[in-house]
Amino acid sequence: MGMGRRKIEIQKIESKDRLMVTFSKRRAGLFKKAHELSQLCGVTVAVLVFSPAGKPFTISSDWKL
Repeated sequence: MGMGRRKIEIQKIESKDRLMVTFSKRRAGLFKKAHELSQLCGVTVAVLVFSPAGKPFTISSDWKL
């Protein structure tokens, strides 16, 4: 059998470097999905996320990829 996606256990990431890299990648994916939802459904979407360091990141429907 081929290697597919593996299910990972969700738990707190202890390494600060890995934590920041993961946060950045997941934030980008979340913002992309919010934009897609807005485009597909014609709805207004707003997302507010705080980084582990407490810095706020926002997106709204009029955001451009």
